[in-house]
Amino acid sequence: MNLTKIMQERLPKEVISLLLEIGNLSTQKGMTSYVVGGFVRDLLLGVPTLDIDIIVEGDSIAFAKELAKLWEAELTIHERFLTATLNWKQFPQTLSALEPAYTIAHSKSQKTKHLNAYTPIRLQTFMLARIDIATARKESYLQPAILPEVEPATIFEDLLRRDFSINAMAICISPDRFGELVDPMKGHEDLKHGLIRVLHERSFIDDPTRIFRAVRYEQRFDFKIERKTLKLICQARDESVLTKLTRDRIKHELWRILQERNPIKPIGRLKQLGILMLIAPEIKATSKRLEWMKRTKDWLCWFAKNFPDKTFDKEWALILPLLPDENSVASFCQRFQLGKVEKASGVALLKAKKRQTPKRPSSWVRWLNPLPLEAALALAGMRAIVEDQNWQRYFLQWRWVRPDITGDDLKAQGIVGNAIAIGLQAALKAKLDKNASFDKQLKVALRRARQFQKLASG
Repeated sequence: MNLTKIMQERLPKEVISLLLEIGNLSTQKGMTSYVVGGFVRDLLLGVPTLDIDIIVEGDSIAFAKELAKLWEAELTIHERFLTATLNWKQFPQTLSALEPAYTIAHSKSQKTKHLNAYTPIRLQTFMLARIDIATARKESYLQPAILPEVEPATIFEDLLRRDFSINAMAICISPDRFGELVDPMKGHEDLKHGLIRVLHERSFIDDPTRIFRAVRYEQRFDFKIERKTLKLICQARDESVLTKLTRDRIKHELWRILQERNPIKPIGRLKQLGILMLIAPEIKATSKRLEWMKRTKDWLCWFAKNFPDKTFDKEWALILPLLPDENSVASFCQRFQLGKVEKASGVALLKAKKRQTPKRPSSWVRWLNPLPLEAALALAGMRAIVEDQNWQRYFLQWRWVRPDITGDDLKAQGIVGNAIAIGLQAALKAKLDKNASFDKQLKVALRRARQFQKLASG
């Protein structure tokens, strides 16, 4: 099967030119090259990605060095795994991109999901930032749940070592075979039928993180984990293979789930499979808390759209609704070696959510401004839908308001010490609640600061 026509229909022409250039250069070096894995899967699903993984039957590191020189790219080499990564701040060509999305259109009444039922999603603009290049290789696991030893192999052997059939496909990009689909494990058929199928019986024993990936793909694409694969997952769970993973690897997989467009579904599925309680018993994924998580996700998206330059810890904000008490917060932070900031924000949220939603803008600010942004957005998810006007006004306006007067203005009037902060708070309240002018803010601040000084002096 040749996919050249599909590639031309679904990929920007610059990406095809890029693949052709890689294929031509590899042929000149006596190697055959392929684009593999998620790139092929998503292309066939109609949701092309620019996460490009190249496999060469030959010396990938030497080949990557040639490309890095050609494209003036930064090169990172991992000798042990026979891989290299090309990075650049500005790629020589600007590529038209597709907005990453996993919206899949198909009839819910169909038992078989056909590929032609998926809706291609056209990309907008972006700059391709990296390409991963690896030697075709096979793996051997000396012990379960540890990173494998690798050695050079053929493309067929490379595909056979992969996690699921839908990821075990490659497209040849060498000139004489450009567009040819290599599919030894019938991944294309599994895509048509919406199945997640593992490639061998020891797969989850060798690498338990594949359990998380199975759940992610199942829920992302609205597929089903194939019956035998599901049985192997349950066997691996019951044999406690997850306990052999380091906490860093578990956290990495959990965070990747939280980065999905809809993380609620895979979190719920992990709970259903009895896996969530094994990896993070602090998490309480009740239907009510998952709904809170969903609304928090809505608020995170809304905030990111309105404040694209502001950064926040999206994953931690999504976890917060699932931690029911201070002990859970402390234990979760300790388990995954999170910092004091995360722990403090979790505790602050638990205290803040006990208060009623206020009416005056100054009361909103006094209630929510002490919270880290992640906790404030999680609290918004608990209390309101994303269309709520008061919550929107808080994030758009009130949270960022500062008094027009400064500490220097108060110092010039003889105010010192803690009385300055008290005066500024009074000025902010007057500005938020009454839209007070500079002069009125100063008047209110001086009166309140002097009252404080008088009481403090006894």
